Amino acid sequence: MTTMAHIPLSPDHLRMGDPLPFDVFDNNGMLLLPARGVIRDESKLLLLRSKNLFIDDDASARWRASFTSSVHHLIHTNASLRHIAAGHIQRDRVATNAQAEVLGTVEAWTQLMRSLHQALRHPATGSGWLEQTQQALAKARELSRRKPHAALFLLFQHATHSAEAYSTQHGMLCAMVCERVGQVLELGENELSSLCHAAITMNVGMTALQDTLAQQRLPLNAEQRERIAQHPLTGSTMLAQAGVDDGRWLKIVRLHHDAQLLERPLRELDMASRLARLLNVVDRFTAKLSRRGNRAPMSPLSAARGACVGANGQPDEYGSALLKALGMYPPGCYVQLSTGEVAVVMAPGRRANEPLVAAIVGRGGLPLSEPVLRDTSLSGRQVVAPVAPAEVRVRLNQQRLLDLM
Repeated sequence: MTTMAHIPLSPDHLRMGDPLPFDVFDNNGMLLLPARGVIRDESKLLLLRSKNLFIDDDASARWRASFTSSVHHLIHTNASLRHIAAGHIQRDRVATNAQAEVLGTVEAWTQLMRSLHQALRHPATGSGWLEQTQQALAKARELSRRKPHAALFLLFQHATHSAEAYSTQHGMLCAMVCERVGQVLELGENELSSLCHAAITMNVGMTALQDTLAQQRLPLNAEQRERIAQHPLTGSTMLAQAGVDDGRWLKIVRLHHDAQLLERPLRELDMASRLARLLNVVDRFTAKLSRRGNRAPMSPLSAARGACVGANGQPDEYGSALLKALGMYPPGCYVQLSTGEVAVVMAPGRRANEPLVAAIVGRGGLPLSEPVLRDTSLSGRQVVAPVAPAEVRVRLNQQRLLDLM
């Protein structure tokens, strides 16, 4: 029997008298509302909105394809704008933006990452993979600007819980972290663009291999070690062949594992080399926070010590900027509060050790019926320790959490 893949649905999409085009389930797979079912009782609406809601991924994909086809048909038949906007196409009233986030941030992000993974897994000349990759990054950067912490929350959540599509997820995570760190460093848009493009494509020379290694429990063999050693040069060559003419982008990819850059003073490096060094720091930090087949993710504090702190025990300019951008506890990580609650980090706070969090487990150890935002800068609500993802047995409704922000 085939198991359906379920994705979260924001409760805000449920409305009185307004049917949805797909079945709605709870987190146990129980059908709560059939497709085109109409809610006519306010008490039922409130009850459904109080639950964690999910929909079938395939069903939502079919609806989106039908929706897109209908819009194209109306446009090609010279339908009026009024008809296109109101003509029974979008009966579920799901909020949209220029990127067609028809099912909320989580669903939009899921689709974006699938498209990116497909492009990076099959980088053949003439396949359009580079354009598809650039489009995905542009959408991600736009989301990051509109909802500054959403992308990082979703990416760190994936990184700490799953090694699936590791290479793609890791590249995008590095790009989004570089975006935030670059803003702290006040990089110009040209430098920031080169850096983010390099981050998302730095491992294109070994995408499939990196996905395999993320699940692999055995030691590396000689062939794998050689391919890893060569992937910066391989990747930069592939990018140049695909039409990249940004020399800084290519140089960052080529140098992002160059250990010599870490030993030289920043003032002696040109801009591309500086950015390669920054990407190296971000790459190592995020990798330490990520789950692999042979190890659990490190705690944020251990990852910071390993990637951001130099031989003198102090973070350098880039390590300091990274900690300033993310805080000591990045979005998507878990922490224990002095109240006894367990919370998930939603955004950095005014200080590195005072993030904005959402409590998900009460002081008695039972999951809360609804997540509750907590400001850890307030007395009595401080973060006392990180919590390993394996210790958190609550299934998060990510869309609901993002809707709190």
